[in-house]
Amino acid sequence: MELLKKLDNGMARLEGRVTVLVLLLMVLTAGFQAFVRNLTRFDIAWANEMLTDMEWADSLLRKGTMWLAFLGASLATYARKHIGIDVLTRIAPAQAKYTMRALSGALSGVIVLGLTYCFCAAVYLNLTERPLEYELLGADGPIHVCDATAAELGAIEGLDRPTMFCAARSVLGALTIPAETPGAAFQLIVPLMSFVIALRLIAQGIGAGMILAGGPAAVARADAAERAAEKATNEAVGSMNGNGGAA
Repeated sequence: MELLKKLDNGMARLEGRVTVLVLLLMVLTAGFQAFVRNLTRFDIAWANEMLTDMEWADSLLRKGTMWLAFLGASLATYARKHIGIDVLTRIAPAQAKYTMRALSGALSGVIVLGLTYCFCAAVYLNLTERPLEYELLGADGPIHVCDATAAELGAIEGLDRPTMFCAARSVLGALTIPAETPGAAFQLIVPLMSFVIALRLIAQGIGAGMILAGGPAAVARADAAERAAEKATNEAVGSMNGNGGAA
């Protein structure tokens, strides 16, 4: 269990860093896009051209919002701050509380695993769909623009290879994950974080079950430690609010 807890803590730290990076990228992209858009009001030629070239920005912001949503949901589950109906667990005796947690954790984890399977099927369908703008006719038939040679790309005026996406596509291909478009590749966060959330819910259910297996003494110790931690958190929040009011 200690090894699993360390792995979970490491995963949470990684998710936190990715969340910060995605948020910073979104803020910088949105800010720069707004700055360029304001410059176009003065008929600045390079600003007009740059705004046209930044058509990808809106898509990035939409996909970034999706990433933040699922990363945040996973971190909320890690911290046990996810949405839940906990009225009964707050007023129930310790034995009943941990019994309900064990059952709800296992059941909700299984449900999220089912959702993860559905997400995987939907995302896989999007990953394997190739729009016309990413396809060209090669010597042996239709091929992806990332798989085309320099000569094949040069034969079509205005067609360029999306270097960054092609590099990411190669990495995903090495993992046997198809990716025909950048938008579909960004959707991989949905089944990935759903799977992590499911594992965390199941682990929380197992943890509650292990406390129950330790007998009444283990349940009492766990309940006392939890109440002490909750009291300390409430006092810290109250102290911060008091300092804010005094300021």
